[in-house]
Amino acid sequence: MAYHPQSELLANPSPEDELMHSISVDCVILGFEDEKLKVLLIQHHGGPKDGEWALPGDFIKKNIDLEKMPYDVLHRLTGIQNIFVDQFGTFGNLNRVDYRRIITVGYYALVSPQKYDLKLGKAAKKVEWFDVSDTPNLIFDHSFLLESAIKKLQEDLETKPIGHELLAEEFTLTQMQKLYEAILGEKQDIRNFRRKILNLKVLEETGNVDDSVPYRAPKLYKFKKK
Repeated sequence: MAYHPQSELLANPSPEDELMHSISVDCVILGFEDEKLKVLLIQHHGGPKDGEWALPGDFIKKNIDLEKMPYDVLHRLTGIQNIFVDQFGTFGNLNRVDYRRIITVGYYALVSPQKYDLKLGKAAKKVEWFDVSDTPNLIFDHSFLLESAIKKLQEDLETKPIGHELLAEEFTLTQMQKLYEAILGEKQDIRNFRRKILNLKVLEETGNVDDSVPYRAPKLYKFKKK
């Protein structure tokens, strides 16, 4: 699914004198659509990496706190804003960017692709969702950053209510199981999965059922507000 420029171009890239060229942030934006885990990528426009695909990222601005940088980057490059992001690691291999050490701080976010009308910044030709198992070649070490973010997400499944941003407000346990299977990359035993999820005490029944299922319409659940 590709998203192309709209009438408004976001301000990007940042003026060179505002940037710290030894530290950057890279954002792994993950979505769930058609029962598949997807990642948002940008295609560079201009410069030595013209036409190549990458995670949304940029050097840190001198006048912005590190914790605010992923929001700045995402808004400028894709139009996404007001989402929750979580840091998944810091990477500083000696030769990670064109044989230079540029330290990057990685953040991941979970969004529903249907909720966002993406816009292109001037540094991007395209913004597109890809299946995580079928991405184009990525610049630098961005494939490794993507793998690292998914690994952290898999670990977070044990302790956090993953799915709050990826599922509809009301959903069946089967739909939630499909999400977990997409993240983990493997099938889950139905009984064990349902027992485990319900024991977490993060869901509540809505009193509604999924009437699109012709027989034995399943119950619909939602995440508890707290």
